[in-house]
Amino acid sequence: MSEGQEPGDSASRRLGEQRAPERTMPRRPQMSDLTPAPIHARIPPPGTVKAARAAWVLSFLAAALMGAIAYFDRDKELERLRQLINGMQQADADTLHAVASGALWGSLAVMGLVVLVEMVLLAAMMRRRSGVRWIQLGVLLLHGGATVLADAVLVDVAEQGNYLRGLLLAQLALAAAGLLISLLPGAERWFRATHEPTRRTLP
Repeated sequence: MSEGQEPGDSASRRLGEQRAPERTMPRRPQMSDLTPAPIHARIPPPGTVKAARAAWVLSFLAAALMGAIAYFDRDKELERLRQLINGMQQADADTLHAVASGALWGSLAVMGLVVLVEMVLLAAMMRRRSGVRWIQLGVLLLHGGATVLADAVLVDVAEQGNYLRGLLLAQLALAAAGLLISLLPGAERWFRATHEPTRRTLP
């Protein structure tokens, strides 16, 4: 025991150390706003929009079938194109093959590109982007030009020309029908409707 330190002082210090409470972390305060963020409810498309989508999908299927027929019959079609071009202007075999191949694959590529653009625009339209319909109108005009080109290149020289012409006209008519249906009042109300917010319930 050091000088000047009384026995009672050391005993009191040891008793205070034994009774000292353990330190705990303070509780995290609760959030002041317990209201969850609103969720925008998805408005289902009406029957008119579904009908427009179905018409476009059938148009895509008709285009795919037309392309498949032209592809599997490509050798015969190339031969007929070479004969047709040779009858119009005498040329060597390489030139005939190049021109015939360019006409065949070029017409199919143009049609495929137009259909691909229509598919992208349809996906955007189903996300309630109403302005896409006016872009579809411009693409529909291009679709008509691609149909005339494909008819001139494929139908007149193909064995299955009547089937190809029917598919070409069907896909153009279905695309036009899809656009017209999407402009009906029922579809217009769906495009103009605002999202209805809903609230999530806390667990």
